Amino acid sequence: MRHAKWIVAILVIAGLLLGVQAFAGGTKEAEGGAAMVEESKTGGAAGVRYPLYEEYRTAAKAGKPYPGAPLKGKVVGFANIYGTLPFCISVENDIKKHLVLAGGDQSKGWISMDNQYDSVIGLKNADIMLSRKPDFFIEFQSDSKVNSIVSAKYTAAGIPLLAIDVPVPGAPFMGLNNWGVALMGGRYMAKLIREKWGGWDGVDMVALGQMPVGGEVLMLRSEGFAQALSEEFGIDVKDPKIVRFDGGMGQSEQAKVAMDDVLAAHPQPKRIAVTSINEQTMSGIIAAIQGAGRWSPNDIIVVTLGMDELGQSQIRDGLSDGGIAFFPERYGEYVIPAVAAILQGEAVPPWIYVDNEVITKANIDKWYPKK
Repeated sequence: MRHAKWIVAILVIAGLLLGVQAFAGGTKEAEGGAAMVEESKTGGAAGVRYPLYEEYRTAAKAGKPYPGAPLKGKVVGFANIYGTLPFCISVENDIKKHLVLAGGDQSKGWISMDNQYDSVIGLKNADIMLSRKPDFFIEFQSDSKVNSIVSAKYTAAGIPLLAIDVPVPGAPFMGLNNWGVALMGGRYMAKLIREKWGGWDGVDMVALGQMPVGGEVLMLRSEGFAQALSEEFGIDVKDPKIVRFDGGMGQSEQAKVAMDDVLAAHPQPKRIAVTSINEQTMSGIIAAIQGAGRWSPNDIIVVTLGMDELGQSQIRDGLSDGGIAFFPERYGEYVIPAVAAILQGEAVPPWIYVDNEVITKANIDKWYPKK
């Protein structure tokens, strides 16, 4: 593992040096991390229209063929963040569905790879994909530093990119408004705290499972919870009851180990509210709380993020109080209109955000009827 990290570090340095040249014209890379983070909160300039993208989006939302079959004869490459997770399966299936609606061919015009939540594999996949020379590359990869390398290489090769959920410098972003999602989740958590424990004085600990390797924009997915709690209860975002921890690369095993450490370091808290970047990590966190003998429905508040099949089962099984739906089964409605418009030489929004909803036991059957 250390050897792999050294490989990534060396490649990152090389990629960033290349990126200085590739992005000298002024892009998100040149803007700096702070500017990109702030822009991500709002989605860029208001009032700007993107006629062709919007035309394709209208067809996509209706589930109808895209006008002019814009992806006919095109080859689209896609690297999934972890291809066997329910969330990622839904994302890929919907993208392929819309590829066909846009005139694409899944057998001849689609190349799919699995990054497996692994930075080294992600780099290798990007190089293999580059050698295949697709007309477009959709990158769904967890390490923001690796994405800088990918961006530089594909820009130099003249192959356009679109990023899903983790930004790629210079490429349009499609996914979550991480700040907005976290504010929504944090406000719902605050509501539950009032209902179950009477307010902030009744809280012993709020645990925020984070993924620092995903970069500053992804960190907003948890930091927005702290901001919402601050606004709701008049506390500081650095209140000592709020404990932040690195939950790993989005997998349950790493998150369980991390939460084990949190619980060992904080043996006294009884009433614990918790969130994390996705429901896979939440399953590990729940297992850690249960394994420590500290699980009680009256003393634990769980707010998840994603609402894939695992998140739905967590609500129905009484393990989660609710979650924010990302609707991965709709990602293609946003991704393919952008891909198609870019390949027609037209601009698309720099930040393309999915709609979100708070899902609870009271409304889950409305959004996700039992099969």
